[in-house]
Amino acid sequence: ADSFITAISQRAGEPFHGVPRILMMDMGSANTSGLFGNLARRLGVELIAHMPGNARATGQVEKARDIIERSFESGLRFRPVADLDALNAAGARWAGWYNANRVHSRHGKTRTDCWLTISAEQLRIAPPADVCQKLLTHTPETRKVGITLTVKFDGQEYDVRNVPGVMVGEALQVTYGIYQQDACTIVTKDAD
Repeated sequence: ADSFITAISQRAGEPFHGVPRILMMDMGSANTSGLFGNLARRLGVELIAHMPGNARATGQVEKARDIIERSFESGLRFRPVADLDALNAAGARWAGWYNANRVHSRHGKTRTDCWLTISAEQLRIAPPADVCQKLLTHTPETRKVGITLTVKFDGQEYDVRNVPGVMVGEALQVTYGIYQQDACTIVTKDAD
């Protein structure tokens, strides 16, 4: 979860960020855990786990790992690092250089240039990391709709008059705002 939150969060000097609509992954216990499932569901990420023994399903990821091993990790014997922070900093520098300079054979652009073609409508900005951490374990809380068609949650009052079918006195499931920090999220369930 921490790695995923870091990957989707905007970082200074790096263009790559945003919440994916689909995440293809292996069946590892961390990927299929209830906590990570909570986070993905709340962020609107569809999780697709490939069948065990089908490593080819994530071949692009395996190829990326191969590039990192051959181009970055192999050079560490000539430039040893003192600790994990130094390793992460060196890795970030290398990734920035690689993505900005190496042309990808599939589309003929650098990875950075290709990423920058994403439109504002396509890019889903991740909530702050602390909100993502809360989404891992937070269970939506039941709140009653007041006479002014509002609910109180997390020390604030939110207008819910535009929630379909909302009525005074009705119980709603409320959790943290995900893509709008000045809002809350109402969780509803239907036949699906």
